[in-house]
Amino acid sequence: MSGRKVKLNNILMAVAIIAIFVYIFVQFYSVTHIKLETVEAEKSITFESVSATAVVVRDEHTLQSPEGVVTVPCVGDGDKVNAGGNVAMTFSDTKKATDYSKYAEIQKEIAYYEKLETQTIAQTSSVESINSEVESKLNSYIRAMNNNDINALQETGNSINDSLLRRQMLIGEDVDLMKIIQSLNKELEKYSASSTPNDYVSSETSGVFSSYTDGYENVIPYDKAAEATVSDIEKALEDTSKKKESEKNSLGKLITSYVWYFECVLDVEEVKGLKDNQKVTVALKNSDDTTINAEILSGADPVPGQTKTALILRCNDMNGKLASLRREDIEIRIRSYEGIKLPASALHVNADKKGVYALVSSQVNFRETEVIYSDDDWVIVKYEPDNPKGIRLHDQIITQGKELWDGKVYT
Repeated sequence: MSGRKVKLNNILMAVAIIAIFVYIFVQFYSVTHIKLETVEAEKSITFESVSATAVVVRDEHTLQSPEGVVTVPCVGDGDKVNAGGNVAMTFSDTKKATDYSKYAEIQKEIAYYEKLETQTIAQTSSVESINSEVESKLNSYIRAMNNNDINALQETGNSINDSLLRRQMLIGEDVDLMKIIQSLNKELEKYSASSTPNDYVSSETSGVFSSYTDGYENVIPYDKAAEATVSDIEKALEDTSKKKESEKNSLGKLITSYVWYFECVLDVEEVKGLKDNQKVTVALKNSDDTTINAEILSGADPVPGQTKTALILRCNDMNGKLASLRREDIEIRIRSYEGIKLPASALHVNADKKGVYALVSSQVNFRETEVIYSDDDWVIVKYEPDNPKGIRLHDQIITQGKELWDGKVYT
């Protein structure tokens, strides 16, 4: 019985020794056989920023529809309205209002095709450039669809149609725009009888019109906006997180001041890089191409002992899209850095000079550079096109490799 135990122990010991040797071999192989990995050097812009969820406060007033009629706006979102100016048309019933809307839409289509007819093919250099144009516009259309931005969807859809028609004409396909226009004019005649409204709704004051209302137009009173406290903003953010029905008889709103505010609550530590009266850029996180110029009104210099601060940003840009903002995830951009973005692992020191190794035709070349911004895992390094020893665009920068040195040949 003891002989069997000794034999079993010997087998277990042999297995353990083999496992140790396998582990040592794997570790040695992983150290001596490092896979070469590279990234392409491309220009990039990075922002030092603070993220927040903000509530938008404006001087805005809802406009009411008269009783017993159907209204159709006669100004577009973001349009300026003078005092006494018309903001909507009234119709006796829904059918007449719908017919008028169709009439107005057909008029827009006719104007669109008439404008397109005056354009020449020479305005577009190649099919490839139009293909690239369409791809970019499709991406914009998808973003607008994800953001439920109706105005952007319509505008981008028309723009895509424009590019596709120009592509057809460029490659020689027969596109009879006059035939399209004539067909639309015939359709327009069907609704001409409904093209005249019964009356108009006018505005008592001047301002910027928006057809969008959300019921939170007074979530923080405008005359109290500049002095809003942490608790005021937190309550407004909680309220606006819930969907609310706007008034049934509301036909839109009028924004009577170009000055409006982003208001958010931040931990005191988060505003250390900010100052009151500082100019910043605000980017909307759900819309990559929307940025807004702003000024920090207050909250960047909190009172000692505070843990949270009410950061209030003052803005004076206004258009149809901005008029519909309410509760937004934003990025407050403090400063920007433009250069080559690389993993931190790409940095090395060679002859007391900081730089990176680039793989050029299987040979390692050392490229001198300077770090202008860094994060935990990556860096932005200076791009100097006139420096013969510096990084060049499209260099294959080595991020992982074994025993790198300037001039080494990798095979």
